[in-house]
Amino acid sequence: MYIATVIAPSLQSIEISLTDWDGVNAAYNYIGFANYTDIVQADRFWNAVTNTLLLGFGSAVIINVISLGVALLLDRLRHWQGLFRTLVYLPSLMSGFIAATIWKYILNYNFGVVNTTLREHGMEAWAKDWFGDSGLVIWVLLFVLCFTLGGNTTLIYLANLQSVPRDLVEAARIDGASGLQVFRYVTWPMLAGSVTVNMTLGIIAGWTIFDQILVLTAGGPGFVSETMAFFIYKVGFGEYRAGYGSAAAVLLFLVVMATTVGANHYMRRREIQA
Repeated sequence: MYIATVIAPSLQSIEISLTDWDGVNAAYNYIGFANYTDIVQADRFWNAVTNTLLLGFGSAVIINVISLGVALLLDRLRHWQGLFRTLVYLPSLMSGFIAATIWKYILNYNFGVVNTTLREHGMEAWAKDWFGDSGLVIWVLLFVLCFTLGGNTTLIYLANLQSVPRDLVEAARIDGASGLQVFRYVTWPMLAGSVTVNMTLGIIAGWTIFDQILVLTAGGPGFVSETMAFFIYKVGFGEYRAGYGSAAAVLLFLVVMATTVGANHYMRRREIQA
């Protein structure tokens, strides 16, 4: 089943990327690497790459920092830990499509709760068209991603924190280490495996951001907020350039593999050093 639904179509996309197929008609011509040449020369493609790098790596780093902080707070709780752990995890149970729809209404320019609150408190100048301002939209998208994708990351850190040997922590405290020193020299090295897992998953998720873009901006205004995943969807299905879109998908696959393997190799070395 996996071969039929994933492996075979993936291999077929390589063949399609070498054609001018529009995705509808049965006829198509082989054009070699013309699609790849056109893609790497297109400003629209590099804009999508830049956005993906910013949203992907930015969200991965920010989410990991925030999630680690939240996990440290949860680890200190002696009462109601289960309740707060559930509350932290709940946003992760919501699909990206639904979460983005909620944020679309919250940040609506005309009736969204954010702009309405700002206007009611005399801060009319602060009310923005959050998804229509080309200089602001990417940062708004980054905020939305960071707000909704941290539940799993937090629980992985929390599980690792609770497996840190308490005798090592107590020994460090007896030796006079401060809370910050205990974290830096005892806890942090023990979290190396969790950091590797969470950063790897975060980078992969960041490179394939699609749902939020489709719901919130549809790549707009213009092509300003397109990511690589949305760019592939738009040109392949919206503009009927399946060959061109397949070439972009192949490039995305290569980039995801290269960045993931590179980041994983670096963080594995850090684990050994830790």
